[in-house]
Amino acid sequence: MNSLAHQALPTCRLIKAEQDNTLTFEITAPSNTNWYLLSWHSPFDAWFSKFLTLTDLNNQQTLEYQGALAKRGEPTDEDYLLLPAGESLSVSLQLAQAFVIPPGRYQAKLSTLTLYQDLSDKTHSTALECPALEVNLP
Repeated sequence: MNSLAHQALPTCRLIKAEQDNTLTFEITAPSNTNWYLLSWHSPFDAWFSKFLTLTDLNNQQTLEYQGALAKRGEPTDEDYLLLPAGESLSVSLQLAQAFVIPPGRYQAKLSTLTLYQDLSDKTHSTALECPALEVNLP
């Protein structure tokens, strides 16, 4: 992947719901640049791939992903989400749909996201790392 360091990158974060085992993922584009996000292997993939790692902070064990795993060929332009300049996209994830979660304190870490500024030139992409989140899960 080529770095697009001269461009401002989107920001991303995970947010824990107050009462249950739901996380919300939010990504926001800078005010002057549109970006495209490959939805595969991201929170917008609706548990059709392993894009999140949950690690028990008590024993440092990673929970086993139990969601679906989709087999795919090459992505088409329809597999990319437009992240318009200055706007945000978000999705909520129910962790119980992909993990068996004993109560405890966990670190939630997303896989690296792949971003593009121009879908006609997919040779120029950049990677976006989102900060991990520590959460108490009931």
